[in-house]
Amino acid sequence: MNLLVVILVIGTSIVSESQRLVETTSDDGQIRAAWNVSPANPQLSDTILLTLEIEADSTLHVEMPVFGSMLGELEIVQNTEQTTNITPNRETKQLVLQVIPQHDGKTPIWQTTIHYTDQRKELQGKSYSLTVPATELEIKSTVTPESASLDNISASPDIFEFHSIHFLWIILAVIVIVLVIVLFLLIRFLRKPATASSESHLTPQEIALQRLALLLDSRLHEMDVKNFFVELTGIVRWYIEQQTNLRAPELTTEEFLHEITQQWEHRSALPPELRDRLRLFLESADMVKFARFQPSHDETMLGVRRAEEFIFQFTPQIISQDNQQP
Repeated sequence: MNLLVVILVIGTSIVSESQRLVETTSDDGQIRAAWNVSPANPQLSDTILLTLEIEADSTLHVEMPVFGSMLGELEIVQNTEQTTNITPNRETKQLVLQVIPQHDGKTPIWQTTIHYTDQRKELQGKSYSLTVPATELEIKSTVTPESASLDNISASPDIFEFHSIHFLWIILAVIVIVLVIVLFLLIRFLRKPATASSESHLTPQEIALQRLALLLDSRLHEMDVKNFFVELTGIVRWYIEQQTNLRAPELTTEEFLHEITQQWEHRSALPPELRDRLRLFLESADMVKFARFQPSHDETMLGVRRAEEFIFQFTPQIISQDNQQP
């Protein structure tokens, strides 16, 4: 009953104040898909609902796309599916995502592919796909120029004294952070020549495992867990690039997985179960890097083990065996 109430509230809010971001329709008109946002002009402080609306003939079986914890730069905190009949031969499916933006301004929403199958006997369940083009969401700041103005602030000795003390603490904090960063860079610089000379005769797998061990030895996860996961995912991405010749250091997790799937789908160089493990690892790391999630020591070590297992399992043998298939 509570779930039904939530769905009705969500549906009502979308109808009353939603904005259509992008829409596309198949050539034969059998299926139409669109991204909507509610409220129509979202602010950083709003509860933002992104709705993927798919209207299709009843002869089609539509597979709703699956998203992880992030949609581009938007953190997904809840998702709800609902289906309504427009006519006896037409129905609409909605995937409602409650998202949290990481910043104001323009936030991209990457293209979305929807797979569907024609259930009519004469077509023998033939599969098709419809791609919703990429678009962007404008997030407005809750701070207006008027509220940020200093014109109405009067000078006060107590206020200036408080800010002076506060400013000193900020300076001390910045000095400590700079010293930690300098120490970390110094350690990496001192180890780099030995690493570079030893990597010249190693395989990509051996290099990746060696870098993983050096990262653990640096104990960066005890000082800055966010940068630790940045380095950890960087090692895994570098290893995949070496094995697949994919060069995409700036892609998000969703784009990176999409590119790997597109390049190797016809050769199955990345088996589905291995791709799912990679997705789980990258999305867990994204929670730490972008969603301010603070993992425990055990959760951090679990991320390291997942990276190590993927490096061991995604080997050149997988690719070479597949390339031999006709």
